[in-house]
Amino acid sequence: MVDDGDAARVSLRGFDELEIYVDLWRCIFCHACEVACERVHGSSRISVEAVKDWASVPVSCHHCEAAPCALVCPSGALTQEEAEVAFEAGKCTRCGLCIIACPFGAVDLDPAAMVQKCDLCPEREVPPCILTCPTEALVFGDRFEATEELRKRAASRIAQSYAASVGRERA
Repeated sequence: MVDDGDAARVSLRGFDELEIYVDLWRCIFCHACEVACERVHGSSRISVEAVKDWASVPVSCHHCEAAPCALVCPSGALTQEEAEVAFEAGKCTRCGLCIIACPFGAVDLDPAAMVQKCDLCPEREVPPCILTCPTEALVFGDRFEATEELRKRAASRIAQSYAASVGRERA
């Protein structure tokens, strides 16, 4: 887990420990990740949500270890598999219990009223949402690579802030 407080973590342990991290300082609420996802899937499985009036956060499935959405699914359409939550559309009855149960608001209905959630685009090397982000707010990779990248970014922001404050003191 990132301990600098600057990133949200979406862990996808079932995909060779690959994860999506969000650099909260870089997201500019442009919705490019949503558009990229919609191009691939027909509707977006990631949503950019405003937090108060000063920040935005891309929201995507966290693939929880004890996923509430999978636990409440009466048809077995959502299942827990090796710490990833898989979805089988053919089994879905559209009851909506998974949407209510998800604590992150990451399970949603598409325009055809079918349940949808991020699957990390396993058929692709890198998900389109990652490739499209103009500010590189979405970081994709294994836990150690992504955490290291976000720590470097946080250290750089701290150094820049310090340099700016020292410059003001001398002026």
